[in-house]
Amino acid sequence: MGIGKGGKRLNTHCGHLQELLETYRDQFLEVRSSYVANNKRHDYMREGLLGEIVSRTPIFIFDLPELVAKVSTAFVDRSGKMYIAAGFFERLVKEQDAGFDSLNFIFRHEADHLRRLHLSRMEDFPWDVANHAQDIRINSDIVKSACSLAFSDSNGNREPTPTELAREISDFFNRHTIGLTTISVGCGMNIEEYEKYDGMSEESIGAILLKDWKEPPKLPNKEVSFKDILEGAAQEADAIKVIVTAASTLAAHDKSMTPAELSHLANELRRIGKAKANPAKVTDADMTFVKDTLTKLRSHLGLLESEARHEQGSMACAGKGTVHTSSRTGDAYLDALRPTERVDLAIQILDQLLQPAAGDIPGNPTDGFKVKDIERSMGRGQGDGKPEKPDSSADSNGDGTGTEDMIPSPNVHGSQDHVMDTEELIDLLTTAGVSTESLKKLGYDDLKKVEEETKATKDNMISAINKATEDMMTVGARYPGGHLLNYAKAQLKDYFKPVLTWQMAYKKIIEGCGKGSRYDYTEPWTIYHVDAADMGYADQKDVPYMGSHVPGKETKPLVFVLVDTSGSVDDAMLKRFISEAVNMPRRMSRSTAPEVVVSFADTIARGEPVYITEKNYKSFLENGINYGGRGGTNLGAGIESVFEMVKPGSKSGFAKRNIDAIVYFTDTWDTAPNGSKLLKKAQECGLKKLPTTLFLAPTTCHNQAFKSEVAHFAETIFFDTKALMKIDLSKQDEIQARKNRSIQSD
Repeated sequence: MGIGKGGKRLNTHCGHLQELLETYRDQFLEVRSSYVANNKRHDYMREGLLGEIVSRTPIFIFDLPELVAKVSTAFVDRSGKMYIAAGFFERLVKEQDAGFDSLNFIFRHEADHLRRLHLSRMEDFPWDVANHAQDIRINSDIVKSACSLAFSDSNGNREPTPTELAREISDFFNRHTIGLTTISVGCGMNIEEYEKYDGMSEESIGAILLKDWKEPPKLPNKEVSFKDILEGAAQEADAIKVIVTAASTLAAHDKSMTPAELSHLANELRRIGKAKANPAKVTDADMTFVKDTLTKLRSHLGLLESEARHEQGSMACAGKGTVHTSSRTGDAYLDALRPTERVDLAIQILDQLLQPAAGDIPGNPTDGFKVKDIERSMGRGQGDGKPEKPDSSADSNGDGTGTEDMIPSPNVHGSQDHVMDTEELIDLLTTAGVSTESLKKLGYDDLKKVEEETKATKDNMISAINKATEDMMTVGARYPGGHLLNYAKAQLKDYFKPVLTWQMAYKKIIEGCGKGSRYDYTEPWTIYHVDAADMGYADQKDVPYMGSHVPGKETKPLVFVLVDTSGSVDDAMLKRFISEAVNMPRRMSRSTAPEVVVSFADTIARGEPVYITEKNYKSFLENGINYGGRGGTNLGAGIESVFEMVKPGSKSGFAKRNIDAIVYFTDTWDTAPNGSKLLKKAQECGLKKLPTTLFLAPTTCHNQAFKSEVAHFAETIFFDTKALMKIDLSKQDEIQARKNRSIQSD
């Protein structure tokens, strides 16, 4: 990804892993086929909705030290990219090849983070509680979906019964727990927590966690000795020797280091630590050998297994106010570090002895380091990297607690956020020295571009959900991960707040058709009830009888709304259009809400029209609305379909009804319809003239040419999606009347 300052790259040593990633990604994006009505083939993603998301998501492998220090596993950013740490990816691949499906699980997990867009949710929760709760919910959904799919694959595409699915899920957890896989240490990745939280929302899970959540105690900023640092690495070599000798797990098959080599490495680390690297006892060649061997140890599967055990212990301590330790050096800080961090710290300190100018931690390694300085070198601390200065005050915080020089406990489970703010990521990459060219390749060179990509990510999620919904409607129960898709659709209920109001229009429409009158001879004229003497008549029988004009049967205004669903209309714009249409029937003050018939069209009208009134519009806001289309555009065909619905004999339910207005939401990027042709079609369908016709589009789609071309029979209104706007249909009726006087049918 381009060379940065000091030769740094996003993936300096793992270009080959990026190529390998694409191979596994292609396998994950397997396409399946199902034969539906009329033996027609329909293709869909084997992984369902999450497959749709991954297919739209760029994925990068990274080994940039500063980024690995921030997140050593995987994460997504708000601009819609997925990142996987190189060492983590290598472990996932080995587990994937061993039949554990671990890499696919991570693809699903990170894709689900994108779908949920968690940066805008759970903002009132502490970040660690929110992250923990989100991971529990995500993992629960993925386990359920993956186990259902696995059962279906091995049972002739048959869906599991609830009992069969429960058994499959239990077996899944057992296999991963025994195998100590990477994903077995995740939040909620055991049968007890799965059963406890299954079906709960992230917020509900967070509320339960928060009730008894306790932060771990802080640690003093004391000095960590050179000897203890090397002892920590030596204990990791000893632990891997036990793993290799036991031969009971996947890591035992890693033959890159023999038990004898591991014993020799541990002995050398202890010898150098005890001698404090005294040149009289320890040569540069000795330290170089140990550093190189530790580097080899760093990629050993045994170390990753130790890491998994540490993660399991840390997860068990999450929210309980305790800290898990995985070594016995006697130093509380070192013992709380991850096994990989203890090895990395030993490598770093030996490298600093061999190349003092290249050291990241201030001070002489053999004298030991302050905890805060070590934390800074790992990317967790704050400050400028200079040595910690002693504080002469008894209580620098001034709170009288005696805890003035303390640090948060390292490696609390869940301390690595899986959703990173893009600006934070850009700042990290820039500070690390990644070049401008690299940032440009990632799309991080311009904040305006980042903002556009963030918006596009949300649109991509909507697009993925729409595609998955279409697939599930076509293939039915065979579609994978239906429960996950239904939950995703539920999160799309938050329609945009409408910006168009039609109150003035309704009043005029009511006067014209909703409250008309008729002459009724049987209903006496009002004055007939007045006393005859008051009218100058001698007797009531002398008063002349007259019928009356009485109110006609109230007919609600009928408005047909067409929504352009062609491919040129992006998902955000489509969501805006539907929001405006669904909210139209709301009762306004001193107005009668209209009946609204919403139809979706691209080259033709698609699906069944949606009938919306003031009584049912809320249900559409809550449950969403289905639509068809996404092809080309033919605005004229959409309008003609409305005429067909009111044609005498129509089965639509609107036969012979008067059309009070046609409102067409579109991006205007189509050939303008011909007014004369439309009038002819209207007359064929029993209408005497064209109804008031409006084309509505956001101001971002301003198209003066289109507006001019339709001006002979319709009005075009461009509206600002961020500001309220009133549309007065009484004036539009007057404008339409003038247009109708001049237009002739073909």
